[in-house]
Amino acid sequence: MKIFRLPDLGEGLPDAVIREWHVDEGDTVKADQVLVSVETAKALVEVPSPFAGTVQTLFAAEGETLETGQPLIGFAEAESHAGEAPARQPPPAEPASDSGTVVGKIEQGSEALAVEQRPITSRPRCATPAVRALARRLGVDLDSLHPSGARFSEAEVRAAARGETLPRWSEKADKSSEKLPKNVEITDSSRSSAETAPARRAMVMAMNRARDQVCPMTLFDEVDISDWPKGISPTLYLLKAIAHAAAEEPNLNAHFENETLEPKTPVNVGLAVDAPKGLFVPVLQDIGAQSDEAILESIARFKQQVEAGAIPQKELQGATIHLSNFGSLAGRFATPIVVPPLVCIVGAGRAHKAVLPHKGKARVRKLLPLSITADHRAVTGGELARFLKALKKYLETAS
Repeated sequence: MKIFRLPDLGEGLPDAVIREWHVDEGDTVKADQVLVSVETAKALVEVPSPFAGTVQTLFAAEGETLETGQPLIGFAEAESHAGEAPARQPPPAEPASDSGTVVGKIEQGSEALAVEQRPITSRPRCATPAVRALARRLGVDLDSLHPSGARFSEAEVRAAARGETLPRWSEKADKSSEKLPKNVEITDSSRSSAETAPARRAMVMAMNRARDQVCPMTLFDEVDISDWPKGISPTLYLLKAIAHAAAEEPNLNAHFENETLEPKTPVNVGLAVDAPKGLFVPVLQDIGAQSDEAILESIARFKQQVEAGAIPQKELQGATIHLSNFGSLAGRFATPIVVPPLVCIVGAGRAHKAVLPHKGKARVRKLLPLSITADHRAVTGGELARFLKALKKYLETAS
C-alpha cells in the first residue's frame, strides 16, 4: 500500500483538522482530484491526489487532527486484486519515500510521492516554527535534546542557550514524550478548546515571530473627518488612503526578509477581521485599481466567509500591508503589531467628537484616531512620519 501523508500546506502550523472527505475507501481517483478538505490555521484547503489510483485506507476521521507528515490516505498497489477488501493496517513506522510537501509540488512516481523529503526518523516534529527560529538564532541544537513535553517551549530553548541541562534525545525517550504529565487531567472544555484552536494557535505563532524579529515604532495622530459624507464606510476611505500614502512612501508597502527591504507593487491590504474562532486577515488585492463598489463587495464577502469558517486559502495570501479597524469595537489608540515579513500596519480607533478651533471659531469636530506601527529595522522614523502625513491628508480631503 502506498501511503500519502498530510502535506505541508504552507500555513506555518504543523497540523490540520480533517473537515470533509471527498472520497471513500474503494473509490478510484484521478490525479489532482480533490481527496479531502482540511482546516489549517485560518483557511479551508482542498488536498489533491498526487496520482491516479484506488483508495484503500483513510487514516483519519472527519474532525480529527493530523500532524504534517502523518499518514492521510493509503492507495492500493497496482497488483492488488480489484475485488479484495483489505483490512485497515497501520502505516509503516519508517517510510523511506513517502513524505509531506507543499500542495502543488507533488509529483507522480511509483515510489516517491513528493519532492521534499522529511528526515528518515521516527522522531516527530518537536518545536513550532517560531521556536525553531529562536533556537537557530541562539545556536541551540534541538536535534540533540528532548523537550519536557510533546514540543520544546521557548523557555527551554532559552535555558539551553544559557547552558542549563536538558534531557538528551533518544528513540526510547521520544516514544514516551507524548505522554501527559501525571497531574494533568483532560476535560471536555480542554478538548473543545483544542478542536477550535487553529486560528488562535496561528496567532500565537505570528506574535512569537513579531516579538522575536521586529523592532516596532508607533506614531499616533488624529484626523478631522467632519466633512465626510454621512453613511460612508470608514474602512473604504482608510483603504484608499493607504493606497495613496503607499504611493508617496513605497517603503511602507513592502516585505523585509533576509535583512533586505523589498517594496511591493501593487498595494495588497490585509484586513483584520475579528471572529469567534480567532483573528482572520483576508487580503484585498490591488486596492488602487479597484472601484469603491468592488472593495465594499469584497469586504462583505470576507465577513460572510469568516463567519461561516470557510474562507479560502487564496484569500489570505499576498498581503503587503495590514489594516486594523479596531475602533469599530472600542478604543482610540493602540500599538498595532507588525507581522513579518510585512513592515507596516495601520490602526484606526473609535471616532469621537471634540471642541477645536475651526475657521477662527470653536467648533465641535469629529476626529478619527490613527495608530501606525512600522518595523524600524526596515524603515526610518521620517519615512513613517511622511506616510502618516500622506494618510492624514487624503482622509481630511476625502469626500
